[in-house]
Amino acid sequence: MSTRVLIVEDEPIIADDIAMTLDDLGFAVADMVNSAEQAIQAIAERKPDIILLDIKIKGEKDGIRLAHEINEKFRLPFVFLSSLYDENTIQRAKSANPGAYVVKPFKEQDLKVAIELALTKKKSLQVTETPEEPNLFVRKSGAIVPLNFEEVTHVEADDNYCVFHEPGEKHVVSHTLKEIEQKLTVAGFCRIHKSFLVNIKKINRIEHSVVFIEETMLPIGKAYRKPFFDRLTVF
Repeated sequence: MSTRVLIVEDEPIIADDIAMTLDDLGFAVADMVNSAEQAIQAIAERKPDIILLDIKIKGEKDGIRLAHEINEKFRLPFVFLSSLYDENTIQRAKSANPGAYVVKPFKEQDLKVAIELALTKKKSLQVTETPEEPNLFVRKSGAIVPLNFEEVTHVEADDNYCVFHEPGEKHVVSHTLKEIEQKLTVAGFCRIHKSFLVNIKKINRIEHSVVFIEETMLPIGKAYRKPFFDRLTVF
């Protein structure tokens, strides 16, 4: 059975050209859409194996914000296919962990290799990753107990230590925030500041570059603002 590819491209002529190229390469086109909203619907209905994703698409969400949503909701492999290759765009694209990044205009062979690499990467992750949350333990009342990530609201850096905040309780661990971030990203946590990592599910509201978790106010650092908002689905 041929690999089913969803094309997300807002230029009809380019979308048609991509579709013909995929056909020549032996892939099947699951659908062609031009916005994030259409893409989410098509993924749910068409069940593609992989997505070719332009960065400049119709609607409020660009392809990179869509990619983060795909990661969280569907965990499907995708390849960015874009004419943009400036440093800012590349850095934003990297934050979404694409299977590959192909610059337009592209060669058939380059597209074929990119798709195959993305599919191989996905298979590799399925073998090595575990669906369970990270395995972290903390000391409590003389015992070592597992940390309940559902209760953690945010993590605060304190030199080479980190403080896990739960309602009415704190846990201090001897790890840097960068080390904690690497473990907790898959559990729904996101870095918003050099000193703070937040549980996205615990956010009550965001106002004027400040995250509110109940009565706790946490600043959003300028360097983390874009990656943070890329993780959010804002209607």
